Amino acid sequence: MKKEMKHAQVNTLEKVDLVFFLVVASGHYYLLCINFMKGSLELIDNRLLDNNISFLRAFATFYATFQSTKNKNMFEEICNFKTKTLKMKWRSNDNYDDCGVYLLKHMQTYHGEKDIEWENGLQLNNVDQIEHDDITKKLKNAMVFLM
Repeated sequence: MKKEMKHAQVNTLEKVDLVFFLVVASGHYYLLCINFMKGSLELIDNRLLDNNISFLRAFATFYATFQSTKNKNMFEEICNFKTKTLKMKWRSNDNYDDCGVYLLKHMQTYHGEKDIEWENGLQLNNVDQIEHDDITKKLKNAMVFLM
């Protein structure tokens, strides 16, 4: 994390509202968001959580990452944040292939609002929306370019 902060020319997280951590578990991608505005740790996943994907695993990833920082006061403050799994209206277990695209869309459009108020164009069980999304098109173009 220090390397990313240095690259972004950010010295402190004191004025940062949201910090996203990518979590990979059994080939599935989802986000852990530290929401400084609400004082919460938020799990953002396009799927309904399975028993094997727990918030504790995401928190453990966060904990290990943040342990390397030098600001112990901030670390203790964050450890006291409440935990929440965002329950967006488009979450579904019907699509197991596009979690990476969902993750990118979540990072692009989430600004800390309530999960029920979060609008990003995604709809429940609409697989075609991912096929026509700008992120998907850009990823496909990048893959063709790399070939």
